[in-house]
Amino acid sequence: MKKITLLFLALTIGMFAKAQQTVYAENFESNVKAVSDGYMYSFAPSTKAGKWNGGVDLKTAGDANINLRQGWGDGFLLKIESKGAAVTIPNINVAGFTNLNLSYELVVEDGGDAVAPKIEASIDGGASWVTLHTVASGGGWSKDAKSVALPSGNYKTISLRLNSNTVNANAIMFDNFIITGKQ
Repeated sequence: MKKITLLFLALTIGMFAKAQQTVYAENFESNVKAVSDGYMYSFAPSTKAGKWNGGVDLKTAGDANINLRQGWGDGFLLKIESKGAAVTIPNINVAGFTNLNLSYELVVEDGGDAVAPKIEASIDGGASWVTLHTVASGGGWSKDAKSVALPSGNYKTISLRLNSNTVNANAIMFDNFIITGKQ
């Protein structure tokens, strides 16, 4: 009986050791105060340095403004206008993890059609980027949860770049970026 119990315990611990774990999570709130549904914060990312919940500062080219829209309760969404600056989450530490996956929520503003967001990944500090295979979703204020595999390989950091919607004039909004992996 002891051998069976020990075998079961060893197998159970082995399964949990190989389970997906959260490596990074960002909800785009950055310690901003809830005001009212639809309220918009607009600021240069450098003014929120060190205040992002995921511990990695968001960046834009030339420190262009980013927007956080309050909605769906007291939560905030990262809103990127159709001609807005791409937002980068640079150098997320993923050392020691494999089978990386990104999950996120997406909304397309107003009555816009569902679009596939252009999310890019870089494993070399932003020297080169690959476009992730995303699925169209989020049309007309519909908040959809999505998941996409991140590049495979043995690397220590990954950067993500969220680009504006080029399919139509509607802004896109992201929430709850979560990277999971196996250690």
